[in-house]
Formats: sequence, structure tokens, C-alpha cells
Amino acid sequence: MQALDDRKAAILRAIVQDYVRDGEPVGSKRLTDAWELGVSSATVRGEMSALEHDGYIVQPHTSAGRVPTDKGYRFFVDTLTAQTQDLAPEQAAAVEGLLMGASDLEDLLRRTSTVLSRLTRLAALVTVPALDRSRIRHIELVPLGGSTVMAVLIADTGRVEKRVIDLEQAIADHEIARVRHAVNEAASGLRASQAPDVILGVAAGAPPEVRGLLEAVAAAVRSGLAGQPAGEHVFLGGTANIAGAGYFERLEQVKQVVEALEEQVVVLRMLRETLAAGDPGVRIGTELPLVELAACSIVAARYEAGGEAAGSLGVLGPMRMDYPRTLAAVQAVASSLEKALVELTGG
Repeated sequence: MQALDDRKAAILRAIVQDYVRDGEPVGSKRLTDAWELGVSSATVRGEMSALEHDGYIVQPHTSAGRVPTDKGYRFFVDTLTAQTQDLAPEQAAAVEGLLMGASDLEDLLRRTSTVLSRLTRLAALVTVPALDRSRIRHIELVPLGGSTVMAVLIADTGRVEKRVIDLEQAIADHEIARVRHAVNEAASGLRASQAPDVILGVAAGAPPEVRGLLEAVAAAVRSGLAGQPAGEHVFLGGTANIAGAGYFERLEQVKQVVEALEEQVVVLRMLRETLAAGDPGVRIGTELPLVELAACSIVAARYEAGGEAAGSLGVLGPMRMDYPRTLAAVQAVASSLEKALVELTGG
């Protein structure tokens, strides 16, 4: 993207901010009257013509005004200064208060999606912490009678995975307790992706009467990892916001956006691609993976657990969104979620 001189950049930023606020095409007289640009209306008209020629703004229909294009919004976002607005202290405190005290991880992530959607008036997206990036806090083995045992993996992020193990022979409760102790001695604190091989190493040197259960626990942990992409979940909040604020010109656009949000794989891909180039990340219009979302933008950030990336959250809305405020909200909620995770997991 070519560089703009200071005057063109100031005019383009004014057009974006004015259009985001009012939703009406912006003319040169409006810019001259409402924004302190320090130049005449004729100069503004000339610069707007140059911006239109370079693809930053476009004239919709027969309107005398201009609106930003994907390229115009991208320039605006890429040139935001480090002094982007923060949430008001009372807002930040309210967000933190609403997330604290969650009963479990699912409750916390649901609260997070609700808070983020209310704060931004956009559709909020929050992913479950990735199991392959989590560390094992504890593996519980619960006797279910006879040859059946339930393995419960508890990660440091609060994520819980359960697998029922059916053994070839019945196993005594005291043997299950021995295996539980051995598994946690070996695997506690490890990444979930490392644990299966470590547990298999323990099984190789274990007595025959418990070796089968140890091998089955290793397989159960591996199964939890292998099944993760299909079982990955995104909590959605405020989907109705997409339809309620008059953001889109046609009802068909609203329908397409809502249908896309219902596809978990699409949402996960959007969040992953948005954060590929930086955190926080913004994808605008045609940068999104589906043509049905060409009128939308997504703002996303990662959240951490135990000092490492755990999952992501973000909002999806129209290109005509308040980017500085949305970026501030997404980052503030990510920070509050991290604090709430610490409280929830005792970490």
C-alpha cells in the first residue's frame, strides 16, 4: 500500500471516522465544516478525488459524498497510533467483576462472549482453550465397576476432557489408585501433547496387572488431542446485534453473516487467520475467507493461561465499526478473561 502524505492521511481518517459515526456518505463541505483540516473545501475536494483514484474511498450511487473502501479502512487501522482509547476505568472494573466467580470454564467463556457482545454491540466469538497448548494439572481415574474406568483429564486452563476406558479384564480399585498415582507423578505439569508418550514409558516398566490400564490412559489422552479439532467449540454472543443496528443494506447479507457464524470451522479459521500477522489482529472485508463476509470486519486477540497462549476471542461486525473502541474492548476483555482463568483454576 502506497504511503499517503499527511494531508491526504488526515482527510482519509476524517472520512472514516465521520462515516463510522453517522453512516452517511461524506462530502467535502461536511469535512471542512466538521473537521479542523486547515484547508479549503476546494483543496479537500481535490484530495478526495486523488484518494478515490487510488482506491481509498468510493462514491456510492449518485451521492455527492464518499465512503471508505476496504483499502481505506485498512489504512486507517494500520495507522492507528499507540494512543488508541482504553476502556473507562469503571467499564474495565465492571467487565472484570462480571467474569470473576464463574462456576467452571464453560460458564466463564459464556460470560465472556456475553460481556464482549454487550460492550461492542457486535457478535462476539470466544474459543475454548486449545488442549494441545494446555498443561496437565491432574488425571483422575474413576472406577465404574468391573472392567470400566473413566479417565478425566484436567488442564491448567480449566478445560476438562473425559474418556471411558473399557479394559479386557476387571481391575481392582486399589490397582486403579496405583495407576492414578503413577500417571500423575509422571504427567502432571507436562503439555497434554507430551503426556501420552511419557505415560507409555511408565507402562513399559509397570507390572502386568496395571500395564493395560496405563496404556489405555495414554491412548485416552491421545484420543482427546486427536479429537480436538472436531470437538473445538466457539462460544457466540450477541449474534442478534448483526441484524439489529441497520449495519447492512440487505436482509440477505444479514442472513449470510449469521449462517457463517453458525459454522464453527469457519469461525475458528477466521480467528486463526486474523491473528496470524499479529495480536491483536484485524481482518477487513475481502480479507475474510468467505465472500459472504465481504461487508464485515473481525477484530481478535489471544488470551493466555499460565503465561502461554491458550485461546482467542474477537468480534465480527460491519466494516463500518469503531475500530479504536473495538480494539480497546477486545483487549480489555482478553485481559479480564486471563485474570478470571487464574481465579477459576487456582493458578
